[in-house]
Order: sequence, then structure tokens, then C-alpha cells
Amino acid sequence: MKVTTRRSFFQYMAVLGLATFTTTPLYAKGTKAQYLYQESPKDGKQCSLCMHFIPESNECRMVEGSISPNGYCAAFYKKPEKNK
Repeated sequence: MKVTTRRSFFQYMAVLGLATFTTTPLYAKGTKAQYLYQESPKDGKQCSLCMHFIPESNECRMVEGSISPNGYCAAFYKKPEKNK
């Protein structure tokens, strides 16, 4: 049986953690088909009202490609309203 010191254990865990960060993307976008994206709003829900929508570039944090502000997808999540 191999005796492992506390120091070698933590060194191993640190290397393992760094390897995980370098091989795993921090975010991954899905396709429009995966999220059932459509160019028109649904039930009053549209991309411009979603927290994932980035209006400066017409992009989405969840769906790859250019997104219409009037579009809709299954990842819709309404932006929280700011308190005044």
C-alpha cells in the first residue's frame, strides 16, 4: 500500500483541477435547433426581454449565431425587474 502525504495529495488535486479547467470550455452554446429557436415571439416572450440576450451584438449566451430581438427559444428566461 502506497502512503500518500497530505502535501502530495493536494498537489495532485491542484494539477487535476487545472487540467479540468484547460480541457473544459467555460461555456458552450447550443444550436438553434436544440433550443427550438424561432424568428417570431411566442406568448409575449421574445429575446429582447430575455436575460440571455446581448443587445449590443444581437447574440445569445445560450444559442449560437445571430439572434433576432423579436425571436424566441426554449431557453427564454425573463430579465429580473430592477427595483427603483
